[in-house]
Amino acid sequence: MEKEKIYHIKEKDLSKLREIAKRRKELEQKNKNLQEKLKELKDRYLRLAAEFDNFRKRTEREKQEIYKYGAQNLFRQLLQFDSIFETVLKQMEKTPSPEVIHQGVELLKKEFTKFLEENGVKRIETIGKKFDPAIHEAAGVVETDKYEEGEIIEEEQPGYIFHNIVLKPPVVKIAKRPKLDENSNSSKD
Repeated sequence: MEKEKIYHIKEKDLSKLREIAKRRKELEQKNKNLQEKLKELKDRYLRLAAEFDNFRKRTEREKQEIYKYGAQNLFRQLLQFDSIFETVLKQMEKTPSPEVIHQGVELLKKEFTKFLEENGVKRIETIGKKFDPAIHEAAGVVETDKYEEGEIIEEEQPGYIFHNIVLKPPVVKIAKRPKLDENSNSSKD
């Protein structure tokens, strides 16, 4: 049988060992708490990631449905023009006169303008407005004293805006003051 060994430790060292043991237990408990907290955070992260993925998929699906039904609504509105074309063509067959054709085209233009406005597309006003290169496209300048410098005096092609986005800039002509002929000034002096 083996004899037990007896060690002698100073009180000061024993106190240090007890402190170290106590500190070790505290650190082990703290480590255990942190491990539990980490596990909890990982679980929360995984749930949140799954929820976000589901949200992303649902949003994408909803976006596709909105697009699909938005396009469906657009085509439903466009079908009225097919009916107008049919009516105009039938009228032209019965009475092939320029007046009937003119009335049919006017009706189509009126309905199409109404359709655009109902969907947020508006014609950009030009005549009498100041030229703005962010909105207008210059086709040329006209020298004249009748209008202010930079004022739009003619519209060659209409422009359209959708809410605050220019879809098609209007093509316009701009007023410019005529250059004074220096020879005519010197002959007056």
